[in-house]
Amino acid sequence: MKKKPSCPPNRERIEQDALLRKLLELLFVYRGMIRVTILKNIALVTHALLTLFSGARGGNGWLSKAALARSLPLGIGPKHREQRLYRFLRNPRMTPELLIPLHVVLACGTKLRERLPMILDQTTIRGIETLLIGLVYEGRVLPVAFSCFMKGFIHKSQNILEHSLILAVMCCFPVECRPLLILDRGYARVNLFIQLRNEGIPFLCRAKRSVMVYLQGQKKGKTLGRFKIKPGQMLRYSVLYHSQKKEPLDLIIYFGKGYKEPWYLLVPSGTSLSSEEIVALYAKRMSIEQGFRDWKTHLGVRGLEFLGENPAPRLTRLLLAFSLSYLLCLALGSTPEAQAVRAFAEIPRRKPRHGTRRTLSVLSIGILRLSLEKFRRQARQALLKMLQRLLRGKGVIQWCLVPPKPLPPSVRFW
Repeated sequence: MKKKPSCPPNRERIEQDALLRKLLELLFVYRGMIRVTILKNIALVTHALLTLFSGARGGNGWLSKAALARSLPLGIGPKHREQRLYRFLRNPRMTPELLIPLHVVLACGTKLRERLPMILDQTTIRGIETLLIGLVYEGRVLPVAFSCFMKGFIHKSQNILEHSLILAVMCCFPVECRPLLILDRGYARVNLFIQLRNEGIPFLCRAKRSVMVYLQGQKKGKTLGRFKIKPGQMLRYSVLYHSQKKEPLDLIIYFGKGYKEPWYLLVPSGTSLSSEEIVALYAKRMSIEQGFRDWKTHLGVRGLEFLGENPAPRLTRLLLAFSLSYLLCLALGSTPEAQAVRAFAEIPRRKPRHGTRRTLSVLSIGILRLSLEKFRRQARQALLKMLQRLLRGKGVIQWCLVPPKPLPPSVRFW
């Protein structure tokens, strides 16, 4: 009998590629409990995505797994590269909770001692529900955690999944500087508020106008939509949330000029932040919508197809692997040197929109630095310098031209 030909070795191009060596060095420094094979695959996928960014892609930014596999820096043929990528996406050992500490240290660094705003929201990618938690950064979001799921495959409830993801992220921060969690209307659940209070996690959540609250000293409840407020006005009340559990909260109502309806914002009772600061913090939540658009369009995720009964775990692994390349591209577009690319490629708006005349995001500028011949060599050198700074404990958040304003140390939430 003839022996089956053995699979060729993977032959990663570590010796020939300085960028791949730096990526592996960075990932091994913050390895934690992650397996070596998983770290190698993350480095390969990051390198492949940066390679794809170096050339113009059609299809409105759509990406295919075949194109990603062909760009892997391996000394083997296309078929074996695809097999390597598919084995990685099927690996059950690569889970969100395993990689969250790595993403936190890459985004924040090892020396951050300030409380920053953090956003949680949900979107749908190719029919797969996707949860994202991230830090505000230059009108975008630095991804810290992903979790994808199909509603028919949830073990108990989506509420448990959301709470578990929040806990996994917050456990990576010291108690005294845990981020302020900013939530949208879909998370205004009294049980979640009680859990966050008991766990010492500060939060800011918008509520629906149909929600019933009780003013201090009054037995009769009142829906938020019945509070009278004029455009441009801001009001604040101490309320009890929920008819039975009566969770004490502070309610801030803000009706901005030109808004269709007021914002009803809830924070823990006794929060020392002013109403203006709370409204400004919630306004940052809009940046996560831009982040979702980045992943679907600029990174091409909406072009990927995952077959099978439950494709959510494979999408989760791919998004986790994409996170490092996304962080690096955001940093590339945020440095002072990136302003030369903006001046070369951007056509400003005639009239300001949302307070700016810019038409290109920091992610677009970062990708243009990699793809334009005029800036490509300098961008590759900048990537190596960034990886070296990350090795020294710096975080991507520190490249922000307009860094998010940390909450004052004196701020109290309870």
